[in-house]
Amino acid sequence: MLKIGSCTVLFNPDRDVISNVETYKDLVDVCVVVDNSEKKNEVSKYFEENSSYIYIDMHGNQGIAAALNAGIEYLHSKNMDMALTMDQDSLFPTSDYLAIYQLIEKYKDEYSLIGLDVNRVDPSKEIVLVPYWITSGNFVNISDFYLAGKMNESLFIDYVDFDLGYRFKKAHLKIGYLSGYCITHTIGNPIPIHVLNKTFYALNHSPIRYYYRYRNAYYLYHYVDKEFFKKEYRREMFGSLIKMFIFEKKRNEKIKMIKKGLLDAKKRRLGKFNA
Repeated sequence: MLKIGSCTVLFNPDRDVISNVETYKDLVDVCVVVDNSEKKNEVSKYFEENSSYIYIDMHGNQGIAAALNAGIEYLHSKNMDMALTMDQDSLFPTSDYLAIYQLIEKYKDEYSLIGLDVNRVDPSKEIVLVPYWITSGNFVNISDFYLAGKMNESLFIDYVDFDLGYRFKKAHLKIGYLSGYCITHTIGNPIPIHVLNKTFYALNHSPIRYYYRYRNAYYLYHYVDKEFFKKEYRREMFGSLIKMFIFEKKRNEKIKMIKKGLLDAKKRRLGKFNA
């Protein structure tokens, strides 16, 4: 049987995070929580003091990439085959775990990263080949993860998942997602936009998140691989920017941080934001 451990990244968690993680902690062999919080609250202390979890304190926010690397490193030290990576607020489809596990067993030799769909299901397909996938709800082959080169900690947050997809591609490793099963996951603080009976969303990120999104999108497109990152770069620079201008608040502050992010990208200045 596959040995699977989970890795969940905490950041100023609320009490709902406990119930989220508890839905899958008993499904895996080892349940790791990695705490990126600047200040530890009662939820952080719950995980730290509960022997059901392996608690890793990052001593402040070191970024999602560093936290995932630390969690997967621990699972690697315990000889786990795969890591289930989860955001703290993502809901895992616990009742479907056996079916998901069987599909992972079926495709583990072909795909190095097997994710779940996000907020939707398509039972007509088993697995869909993609160039990259979000970090939450992924079953990652740990050996292949190290072969590809781990998460890029200099990106800190945002586009870490796209960069990992690029690393997998360069290592000739495949990524797919199980379209018949999904996590429940929210990106940003979305504002629904209704046009011609269709619904779109403005992501409504905080100003600091816009800094990272635009800095990393620009850097990866211009300095790593224009072809691989073209789709997301154009979506960021045009579609997301237009929706932010029209529908979101704090536009001046967000534009200021976007400009700062683009300037730092042009200077190839990465890492944690430094005002």
